Amino acid sequence: MEKSLSKDIRNLYTKSILWTVVTTILTVIAFVIIITFLQREMLPANHAEIAAMEASTEMKENTSKYLNEKQFLSKQNTLQKKGVYLSEFSLDGEMISGFERFDSLFNDKSIPELVNTTINSNGYYHKIFPITSHGEIKGIWVYSYQLNPTFSNEYYRYMMIGMIFLIFLSPIIYFIIFSRLYINKLYNKIRTPLQELMAASHKISQKDLDFDLKYDSENEIGQLTRSFRQMQGELKKSLYENWKKDSEWAVMMSSLSHDLKTPITLIGMCSETLASDQKLSEEQKMSVEIIARNITKANRLLDNMNIAGRIRNPTAMKEEATLANLISEIEYDFKSIIEEKSITYSYESTADSNITVPYLKMSRILQNIFSNAVQYTPKGGEIMFTIKQTNNHLLLAIENSGAGIKKENWENIFRKHYREDPSRPNHGNSGLGLYITKQLIESMGGTISVTNPLKLNGIRFELVLPL
Repeated sequence: MEKSLSKDIRNLYTKSILWTVVTTILTVIAFVIIITFLQREMLPANHAEIAAMEASTEMKENTSKYLNEKQFLSKQNTLQKKGVYLSEFSLDGEMISGFERFDSLFNDKSIPELVNTTINSNGYYHKIFPITSHGEIKGIWVYSYQLNPTFSNEYYRYMMIGMIFLIFLSPIIYFIIFSRLYINKLYNKIRTPLQELMAASHKISQKDLDFDLKYDSENEIGQLTRSFRQMQGELKKSLYENWKKDSEWAVMMSSLSHDLKTPITLIGMCSETLASDQKLSEEQKMSVEIIARNITKANRLLDNMNIAGRIRNPTAMKEEATLANLISEIEYDFKSIIEEKSITYSYESTADSNITVPYLKMSRILQNIFSNAVQYTPKGGEIMFTIKQTNNHLLLAIENSGAGIKKENWENIFRKHYREDPSRPNHGNSGLGLYITKQLIESMGGTISVTNPLKLNGIRFELVLPL
């Protein structure tokens, strides 16, 4: 390929025009040869006149025969095919049989003076011969014709007209054909590198940088390919740095969680020992209960820290379970809280009960969204959970009654450690629940979003997961 695509395109049009000129010249030469051959099939300009003379002589010698109307009409049809129009007139100029175009041929003319003569009228020559019977002139026969060359076969005439038309049209036809031919040739040259670039773009969108661009040229696509390779290298470097930071962060979170787990466990054991002591006063028992409750909150925070640390590389979260069984477990876990708050709960599913999902990932996702819904639904409120299945996706939606979330905060609630109202009691929440949920869903190729509820007056979460 040339060093420039623009030069390739200019060469394309130059070659198209050159080949158009060459093929047009060859076409003209071929058609001229054919037309020369066809001219041999042309009749002379006076062929109709000769036919008229022969017919007049023959009809004069057999006048009685052609006074018969049937014989006259047959002769009339035969002559018409030869370009001669036979008409019969009375002596006063009235047409008895013939063609309307010649109906007024003898207006204001004296017929006896025109017998055995030839007149010219309206582009036709008219030979006039008397109809004599028993020595008396009964009328006249008129043979009308034009002096034009024509073909012996009408097909040849149409053939010549078509070739003349094609001579003028052929440059356009040839230019279109050769332009299309060279455009396809150019397209085939650039299709492979373009397909490589498209495939590379798709892999980048899938966060896959392990690909090789083989195309190399000095043209514009070659320059684009080299820029793509450079971008690939920079992205690899950037992603490696991010992976390294994420790994360090995950290790730090795991270490911190592990380090905190031991003292919290010891505190929990001591609080259980104190709680069993019957000598404690009511005030001391209340303090022990507060310690136990906060130990539960601390353990919950540590669990979230562990989950957040494993999200970037959740290799240990691949066990599978059926979606129906998993939902039954989640409903059982929250049944006591739902009954305690007198919440009306409903569940509806049109999905296949045998669909399998990653157990630990999906369990954590459902626990987080159910926990969020139950926590912020007031006593006597309502929660609706629905699942719908399409050909390629699952739609899980949970909506609950209550105060809801301000629309301007819909995107923020998925941020790490975000709380809509910091003044509200957090009930042990770390602000990581929805963040973890979003990360887990995206790791499965899905999405989570907040929308207005369809039936209740609170908030609605929609989860879309690929099957």
